[in-house]
Formats: sequence, structure tokens, C-alpha cells
Amino acid sequence: MKYVYGPVPSRRLGSSLGIDPLPSKTCNYQCIYCQLGRTTNFTNERKNYVPKNEIIAKMKTAIKQNKNNIDYITFVGSGEPTLYRDLGALILKVKEFSKKPVCVITNGALLYDLEIRNILMLADVVLPSLDAGDEKSFIRINRPHPSIKFDAMIQGFIDFQKNFKGKFWIEIMIMKGINDSKEKLLKIKEKIDLIRPDRIDINVPIRPPVEEWVKIPGKNIISLLNEIFGEYYDINFPEIGKFGFYSSDFEKEVLSIIERHPMRQEQILDTFSSNNFNKDEILLRLENLESKKKIKKILYDHKIFWKLL
Repeated sequence: MKYVYGPVPSRRLGSSLGIDPLPSKTCNYQCIYCQLGRTTNFTNERKNYVPKNEIIAKMKTAIKQNKNNIDYITFVGSGEPTLYRDLGALILKVKEFSKKPVCVITNGALLYDLEIRNILMLADVVLPSLDAGDEKSFIRINRPHPSIKFDAMIQGFIDFQKNFKGKFWIEIMIMKGINDSKEKLLKIKEKIDLIRPDRIDINVPIRPPVEEWVKIPGKNIISLLNEIFGEYYDINFPEIGKFGFYSSDFEKEVLSIIERHPMRQEQILDTFSSNNFNKDEILLRLENLESKKKIKKILYDHKIFWKLL
């Protein structure tokens, strides 16, 4: 369904209905580990990229259809959701349609902006990222829009958390040889101590990253993480469960999901296997989409993934 996808199985949120208010790959970061591919619309401009009323109509339909099988309604997807100017109005509409908690997954870059902080106050859960402890590492890892400054962003995190009544969980993506040294991790911990989030989520690139040289750290990282961060949540495991979809049009539905969430082949088989499609038929359809240059198959960490070309 346009602008809405899932429910999808989430490692942090259970069954999550995704709201995606942006065109594909519209972002103010170009992260080296991005699972969606290269940012094609690199911008820090906030505007209504797609019609608000169309998003609201799709949200209302999807929430009604899935009211009994979702845990969260989440603004996330194929770009940075805070770039959508009327994000606050969309959050309020979701709260009209459902009593389920609303989550915003964001890179956090715009938290320096008071208007953005006020908008995100409307959510129940806000999940930003923090992968670096200094400006140099920030630029190397997240490759932000030039108008985004590291120190101002960190102060925005601090100011937001001081007043936010909901849950504020920070995710850290750990990568081999990039930010997994004791020195790099201690710098991140210094910022975390200033921000004081409700929880720390440690992740590694379990899906194929945009840059092939980005790698998963060795298992010896665990003792170092324990030493530096103490209490944290380890979310570097594959999500389990089926993805929701809205029609029997395989091409439309699989593209709608992997545009926002690359899928392991086993997830696609599990999600779409039914009386309409057996596993051999699904594999043939995936190969057909690959021959049309719409998707591509990637072997990563001994698993087969499918993502947009």
C-alpha cells in the first residue's frame, strides 16, 4: 500500500505498522551502512514531499485493517521522516485513528531545531541514531548534509530528552575497524552520558550495507561493549515473523516492502507462501524481477537478501 507498509516484525517494537511519508531515499544523511542503498535525494529541506491527505487516507485504511495485530505504528521507511513538514499533523491523525503507541525512527539530525523537537514530543517513542562521538567520525560514518553540525545535534538530543515524557532509545551501529575501538566507543559513551537516553540499543550491519567495506565486528567486541556501556540492549539478531501485505499482486507487494526494508529470501518465502504461491513460484517471480532490473540478490553474512536495484 502506498505510504504504508507491513505490519513488519521489528526487533525492538514487535509487530510494527510502517508509515513512510517520503519518496524513496530522501535523506539528510548518506550513511555508509545504509541498507536501502545510496541516498538519491540528498537534502535537508523540510516540505510535504507527497500529499498529506493521501497519506492520511492510507493510514486510516491500514490501521483499521490491522488494528488487532500491531504493537506500534511507526514513522520510518525510505528516508528521514522529520524532513516531512507536516509530520506532527500525521502523528496527531494516527492518534485519532488508534490507541496504539506511535514511534518515530529518526537519525536525530534535526533535533537541534526547536520545531522538530516539539513535533517529536507528540510521539510515544523516539528512536534516534548515534554512531560517532566526534565530528570527524560523524562525517565519515553518516556523511551528513553540510548544514548539519555535530555539536548542535548533540545539544538537540540533550534538550529533547530533558523534556520528553515518552521513551527515548538511542541506537548505535557498530562496524569493524570504523567505530569499534575502545577510543571510539568511549567517545560515544561520553555523549550518551550527556544525553541520558532511557535505553541504549547496540546494532551491527546485519543487512547488506551500501558500502561493501562495512563489516560486522568480531565477537570479541562483546566484552568491550560490556565494559564501556554496561547495561544495553543487543539488537544484532534477525527479526522473526511474517510481513503484512495488502493484495495478491506479488510484484507490487514485494517491491513495496523491500523499498523500505530489504528482506532475507527465507522471509519472502515465509511471507508470501500460500495457496496462490508456492516456494518455487516465488523464486521464479523473484528471478523475473531481477531480470527486469527491479531488484537484486545479494549474498551477505551467509544469507541471501533481496533489495531494490
